[in-house]
Amino acid sequence: MSYTATELFLLRLPEGADLDENKVGALILRAENTILDITGRSTVPEQLIDVQAELALIYFNRWGTEGEKKRSEGEITSEFIDGLPADMALRLKNYPRKVGVIHAAGTEQA
Repeated sequence: MSYTATELFLLRLPEGADLDENKVGALILRAENTILDITGRSTVPEQLIDVQAELALIYFNRWGTEGEKKRSEGEITSEFIDGLPADMALRLKNYPRKVGVIHAAGTEQA
């Protein structure tokens, strides 16, 4: 059975999460754009749909803490990671950035 990134994201949300359709769409789009920026592709490969959902969940969990590295509230301290989690970065390395070949004017192309 295959799922969309949105379906996987909604399955992973904690119960009672207060998200409307626009916020869900924004998180999924942000995750998609991150993957496309890293891979240089125009669409997210099917094998990375779960990565897109997981990244959207990370963005959801970071909502309201943008720019913070550490937060303390009473005896509770939260630390935030910079960048992508290591396991996600490893998965994305399997999809090296696609680059086009630039030809100078007047050169022959094979």
